[in-house]
Amino acid sequence: MARVYCDRLTFLPVGVKVLRFNRGRRASRDAWVFGIVTTEFSPARGYFQVVERRDIATLDPIISKCIRPGTEVYTDDWASYRGMEHRINNVAVHRIVVHARHFVDPVTGVHTQEVESCWNNLKLGQKIRRGMKKEDLQPYLDEQMWRQWRGGPYRQIMQNFLAMLPSLYAFTNAAL
Repeated sequence: MARVYCDRLTFLPVGVKVLRFNRGRRASRDAWVFGIVTTEFSPARGYFQVVERRDIATLDPIISKCIRPGTEVYTDDWASYRGMEHRINNVAVHRIVVHARHFVDPVTGVHTQEVESCWNNLKLGQKIRRGMKKEDLQPYLDEQMWRQWRGGPYRQIMQNFLAMLPSLYAFTNAAL
């Protein structure tokens, strides 16, 4: 049975100063990202999408699109995740960890550390760039997903990209 981890995270837009000591300004709207991470591979690979809302109507179609039938899903206790195993056909088992009590459930061993680690890696790129515009966030996430799933070792990323081009675009002699 495959196991995936679901979580959501906020990204701050570029040019936003973090509030410290009640000084600075806050963004009018943060960008919310929903992520699903599988641990079938090492390191873990994921699917990340910018979402406007974090409700059931928004998250359920993404989850059902990204997971295979019979998948075991680990989440935190966010309200939109409750009852997921009854709403989404592909979810065989839904396990929850309540972060207010503990980060790893002492009885079941359920945790969301893999997805938290992926968030850390994704946010590192944002920190290096000192933030990013909201319209640049989804292309950044798409690039990171491609690197996780198809990029391979660092020195082979360009070779892997060039090898995929013929399958994406039809080249004709007339174009040459």
